[in-house]
Amino acid sequence: MSVKLKLKNSKETAQVDDKVAKFLNENPYLVKVGFLANLRRHSRGYAFFQKNWPLGDGSYKNETIYLHKLVAEIFCKKKATKERLFVNVINNNPLDCRLENLEFATRSVVVRNVNKTENKFGYKGVIKSGNKFKAVLFNNRVRLDLGSFNTAAEASAAYKKKTAELFGKGKK
Repeated sequence: MSVKLKLKNSKETAQVDDKVAKFLNENPYLVKVGFLANLRRHSRGYAFFQKNWPLGDGSYKNETIYLHKLVAEIFCKKKATKERLFVNVINNNPLDCRLENLEFATRSVVVRNVNKTENKFGYKGVIKSGNKFKAVLFNNRVRLDLGSFNTAAEASAAYKKKTAELFGKGKK
């Protein structure tokens, strides 16, 4: 069963499991700082808490807690590795903080799972080379050129096919 958490600045809600909601409602520190009452939606879609605490010298200390990171750190298993691990939101919905939707993963896995593209063609893994479009993929820091195509859509299809082959269907 899951619980929906209201966000202070949005009509959207964040979703967590029952045991996570219980923890958030009973943790003495989170209750003291008003974590749930001040949960907001970040411009990138994540649920977060942020508070500025006044210090004695007139300055402030900023505290920011992202809901997905808090939930993962407390409830998700972290595999033993020398690589730095990040919280991956499996279904790409940053407000879905249910345990089945969070995992620790390397940066390459997290980046591969993001929908965002920053090229002008609108397709992930597509670059222009002369009058053609190339599909390019990186695996273990090794560049794989997947071929040249007449259209960006054809290059994107090749990229998606190879990505599914290498990393499974759920990854972009």
